[in-house]
Amino acid sequence: MEIKNLSWNENVTNKNNHPLLPNCLRGLIEGKSGCGKTTLLLNLLLRPGWLDYSKLSVFGKSLFQPEYKILRKGFEEQLPKEMKMRVFENRDEVLREQISPNQLIEELAKIKRLVPKSQLSAIFTNQLMMFQTQKNYPLSIKI
Repeated sequence: MEIKNLSWNENVTNKNNHPLLPNCLRGLIEGKSGCGKTTLLLNLLLRPGWLDYSKLSVFGKSLFQPEYKILRKGFEEQLPKEMKMRVFENRDEVLREQISPNQLIEELAKIKRLVPKSQLSAIFTNQLMMFQTQKNYPLSIKI
């Protein structure tokens, strides 16, 4: 099914989110352990054409999981979403070669330095109180 923008809203936006998603998004992903919350979040953040964002807030109790550590390191090194996605797509090879995901990300960051830096700001925390006052982060996701 093709989605067309039929809105009469005169506000112009420069976001390129998937047509099924709003231009400004605050979301809460919740569910039972093992139901796919992290998988959904990684797909939304890293797959091309889904979310166009420049500020990101992620908070939750499970930020110690390897997926969040890898995601956070990728943001710290200012890797483009395509490079972060490649780390996850090559998980089996990384494990087989016994390469640390952080080491791989640092090596990708060296390569990326040839590419212009992204203007992305990301915060990862397990403290909810911080986000109740920071309204300048349009994309907030609780895990």
